[in-house]
Amino acid sequence: MLNENYSSDSPVTDPQFDRFNRYQFSKRVAQVISKRDDPSSIVIGLYGAWGNGKTSVLNFIEGQLDNEDKVVCMKFNPWRFGTEDEMLIYFFHELSKTIERTIISKKEKLGGAIEKFAKPIAAIAGKSGVIDGVQLFFSQADVQDLRKRIEEILQEEKKRIVILIDDIDRLDKNEIHTLFRLVKLTADFNYTAYILAFDKDVVSSALSEKFGGSPTKLGSSFIEKIIQVPLSLPILDGEDLRSFYVNEIMKVLLLSNIELSDVDLRNFMLEFTGGLEGQLRTPRQVKMYSNTLMFVLPILQEEVNTVDLMLLEGIKVLLPELYSLIYENPSLFLENTKYGMDFEQSEKENRKKQLEDVLESISNEKKEKLKGLLFFLFPKLSSLYKNNSFSTGSEVKWSENKRVCSPNYFKRYFTYAISATDISDIAIGNLIARAENQSVDEVIEDMQTIMTEKNASKLVSKLRALSTSFTSQQSKILAIAMAQIGGSLPNPIEFLRMFNSYSQAAAFTGDCIENLEDREERKKLAAEIIKQASSLTFALESYRWFRRDTDERPNPNGFNDYEYSEVEKVLANRIKWEMGNNETIDTVELEWFPSFLTIWKKYEEAEEIKITMDKKIQRNPAFLFDLLSSYTATVSSDYGTEKSSFKKENYESIERVLDVDEIASEIKKIYSEFQEDDLYPECIGTSRQEMLARQFLWFYKKADG
Repeated sequence: MLNENYSSDSPVTDPQFDRFNRYQFSKRVAQVISKRDDPSSIVIGLYGAWGNGKTSVLNFIEGQLDNEDKVVCMKFNPWRFGTEDEMLIYFFHELSKTIERTIISKKEKLGGAIEKFAKPIAAIAGKSGVIDGVQLFFSQADVQDLRKRIEEILQEEKKRIVILIDDIDRLDKNEIHTLFRLVKLTADFNYTAYILAFDKDVVSSALSEKFGGSPTKLGSSFIEKIIQVPLSLPILDGEDLRSFYVNEIMKVLLLSNIELSDVDLRNFMLEFTGGLEGQLRTPRQVKMYSNTLMFVLPILQEEVNTVDLMLLEGIKVLLPELYSLIYENPSLFLENTKYGMDFEQSEKENRKKQLEDVLESISNEKKEKLKGLLFFLFPKLSSLYKNNSFSTGSEVKWSENKRVCSPNYFKRYFTYAISATDISDIAIGNLIARAENQSVDEVIEDMQTIMTEKNASKLVSKLRALSTSFTSQQSKILAIAMAQIGGSLPNPIEFLRMFNSYSQAAAFTGDCIENLEDREERKKLAAEIIKQASSLTFALESYRWFRRDTDERPNPNGFNDYEYSEVEKVLANRIKWEMGNNETIDTVELEWFPSFLTIWKKYEEAEEIKITMDKKIQRNPAFLFDLLSSYTATVSSDYGTEKSSFKKENYESIERVLDVDEIASEIKKIYSEFQEDDLYPECIGTSRQEMLARQFLWFYKKADG
């Protein structure tokens, strides 16, 4: 069934399938041959580019001549043989069979006679070379007698043998030369005609190489000495070719179950006819293009923009050098070219030259139309020629539409697969659709099935991009599901941590809340996210993304101050519970301890906080120094990130939420031998714990004194 979906590249034999008016041309050629009274041989050259229908024309000619009593056709395929002498021997065997089968009466069998004289060719060729052997073979007196007898019989029978030779341009240069010598030596048989079909440019070039790399015109001269009637295939009618490729494309879309919208279909036809139709010259190119589409469209269906994919595949088939340039130089096509400074102007010229070099062989008119196609596929490429730029909104739109100009989708168009760091749009769509009717646990299972460590960030970013299309039910289920798995996402402590998958997952929960129209429903969902978040840290991170209505960025779908404080109370209650019941605190949670304590202090009596923290310190004295360290800044260096010294602002922050007398007392119990420092202790060479202890006591002494 799969093969039936692909467009066959086989030549046609039945005139009813002639889409390009080749049959009428073929019929006229056949009529000229069949009505020819002159007994002398004739050699007709049928010239046409690769894929332009030469074989179909030969089929039509043969079909017409088969209806003529005076004509016998013999097809000879020279490319089927491994050596030149095999090709020559086969030619004479085929000639023998054709004569015996169709011409000679029962009283006389010439086939055996020809075979008798054909056998010595290999032996002669082995001694003196193939071509010389053939020439020597034809110079023998008894062979001349045989030739004369054949001509007499053909005359008596009023028959003419037409030898059809195709695919000459598939041969190597030595085989091409051998074939033409063979034709030259045998073409003066009376009552014979040759029709040789080939691409003249290819064969001329091969013959020139055979002559030692001489100019192509010498190869043409060699051909002209043999070909008596040169015929070029009629130029394809543009409308016929257009009708052909349109039908092929529509057939591919139908078989692939793809239905383009009117806008998409119009965009495709405008860009294809404008940019690529001028590069389309032969039916075989159309077949290659339709078969390519038949392969790639089902693979990438719903994973890329169909119009972009179809146009890009057209470039691959018709302009492979340009396709390679796009694939190998994504920055040239995906990034704006800056203007202003000299080096930027120089960079622009270098980029433009890369493109112009590939398009050099294309006429100016076609080149401008092709650039229009490229600007459609890659809008930022136009900055090479115009002083323009594109907004973030445009880039978001390209990504939403899965355009090839989006860095999020570019590679997918060339790999025909979803990379390990990417995630299938179909999988995302199914996840969202199922969230309408599934439980939170079922959605979590779906998420964990498609999510890996490598593609987690892409999963979150795609969900965020699609969140505005969620229903209320999808928003609720997906938000709570993300809250329950969000704490397991990578959360490195870094300057731009708000862009990592952990922080973006928390932002996604805020997106889902914003989707709900009812204000009470928003508060309920926010409370559930905080309660069900897999960790206290993720609950805090989500809460920080809930605030969408500010003076700087008013948003009627965001929480007002009162609503935000109501949600904050829920978080404060969770912090209280975690502090009182959770014995272990991981490194990430320690990083956010100051935020936890600040929020907790807003809704809890200081004495309650003091009692809870004292218990933690009593159970684990090392926690005291983790607490002090959590208030210090994280700084980056060439060696990574590290914590800074304890500063005055750190002391003041702790003083606002905790009992500094109790902390100082606990430190003195651990470091009873400490002497008071008169100057701020830099503590170079000491442990971090001792440094934090001495620096805290120094600020404590200054505040007390």
